[in-house]
Amino acid sequence: MKQPNTQDPVTRDNRQNWPKFVAILIVALFAGGALGTAVTWIMENPSRDEVIRHLGVALGACSPWVVLCALLFWAGSVVCYRRAKAAFASWNGEDEDVLESTEHLLSWSILWATASQFFAFAAFSVVVSLIPLGYADYLSLLAAIVGLLVVTFLVLLSQQRVVDLTRRINPEKQGSVYDLKFQKKWLASCDEAERQRIGQAAYSSFLVTSRTAMVVWIAMVLVNLYLPIGPLPVLAALIPWGVGQISYLAACLKMERSGSSSAKG
Repeated sequence: MKQPNTQDPVTRDNRQNWPKFVAILIVALFAGGALGTAVTWIMENPSRDEVIRHLGVALGACSPWVVLCALLFWAGSVVCYRRAKAAFASWNGEDEDVLESTEHLLSWSILWATASQFFAFAAFSVVVSLIPLGYADYLSLLAAIVGLLVVTFLVLLSQQRVVDLTRRINPEKQGSVYDLKFQKKWLASCDEAERQRIGQAAYSSFLVTSRTAMVVWIAMVLVNLYLPIGPLPVLAALIPWGVGQISYLAACLKMERSGSSSAKG
């Protein structure tokens, strides 16, 4: 019988890492048991229904206006954009550090705008989910819709200004935020270094999204054991993981085929 080669880097890496992996599984097992025990205690507590009712009433009263709290994130986007605009206006045409600082501020502006949009959608979702439970009415829904539309419009305006200023800094850039093919045109106008950064950032985002989706799925499965919420929330947490994994692998296969065809040609 052939003995495993201990000098093989594949075997060595597996032997070095499997104890850590087993340790993580053991910790996750105990954490899941503790969480299950805590949920069981909460579900059997006589005051549970009263606490849930008060929490639902409070959320129903506040959530329509919480959508507008997303404007705080949008304000951060505006501040970063104005600082970037002022920095570019003071550029003497030679100092590259000024351009780097300007583009860094524009990146922060986009980040704050995206956070604003995410917060608005999350708050709107809470309002919608509270209506069937009786903790919110359709007047609250109307207020939440108006708030969501306001935030969406302001975020879109911020994105347009950031893209426009970026194109003034880099005249080779192409695309308008109002163009349905904006992302494709923008990527096509990026140089090789920018595409590499985009690829690295996309891969990092893919990993974070995949892991987060699995954590949420596990949480939904555990919640469903003690508080039946049906299969839809569980599937909704799993779908982003599946779509992300399959689309990523499909894109890799497509690029491999393209690379092979180019090499043969």
